[in-house]
Amino acid sequence: MPAKLNTRRAVAALLIAGLLASPSGASFAQMGNMPMGKDAPKSAKSASGTGTVTALNAGGRKVTFDHGPIPEIDWPAMKMEFAVAPSVDLSKVKTGDKVRFTLSGSGDTYTVQSISPQ
Repeated sequence: MPAKLNTRRAVAALLIAGLLASPSGASFAQMGNMPMGKDAPKSAKSASGTGTVTALNAGGRKVTFDHGPIPEIDWPAMKMEFAVAPSVDLSKVKTGDKVRFTLSGSGDTYTVQSISPQ
């Protein structure tokens, strides 16, 4: 076998070995189960607000609020649809109700954790 081919194989083997090892001791295969990029966990925040229910989709577990500013997450007043946690009883509110609500999440993805009519 020519020496050039053996050298290429040796270099390739070293590169693969380098990819399979990491400074933390985790193998490349183990890292496949770690969330990265958009799936990486973000620091979740909680916030509360007040507003009016403008739409309700109990089957789809969605509610739309026309809400005031939410300073904890730097949001201005706006109208927005939210996913609703399974623990929230949506039968306690209806379209047009003025409510107080709590959210948890991060970025611009938040889930309603509680709703109570005012």
